[in-house]
Amino acid sequence: MTSVADTRLLLTLEFPPDQETKSKIEALMRQELSRKLVLPAIVLTEFLKVAGSRIGKEAASTRIRVLKSRGAKVIPLDERSALLAGNLLLEHPEVPIADALIASIVFTGKAKYVITNDPHFKTLGVKTRWI
Repeated sequence: MTSVADTRLLLTLEFPPDQETKSKIEALMRQELSRKLVLPAIVLTEFLKVAGSRIGKEAASTRIRVLKSRGAKVIPLDERSALLAGNLLLEHPEVPIADALIASIVFTGKAKYVITNDPHFKTLGVKTRWI
């Protein structure tokens, strides 16, 4: 089954802290792309904001296009996911809205787990995977 990318995955892929992390994150990305990795629209927003400020808007947009050309599928926000995320936030108001939206993709059955090391997803009861 497929997985859903958290923004941390894309940012670590783009800005790895060291060579070992770079190798591990690239291997993980290859594996997850072969499983039809999904990119929530909110992840694109966050990635463009952060990466665009560091490498420029065009370069960040190109990185997104490359991921899509390699098989990543963008999932737009739909009503079911939005309402589910809202309910999650009522139970866990300390969790960022973007994380609840990303988690909702798992809860709606569109993905099995989130690729992240962000502890908010554990708070929400979402299965995660990381390098």
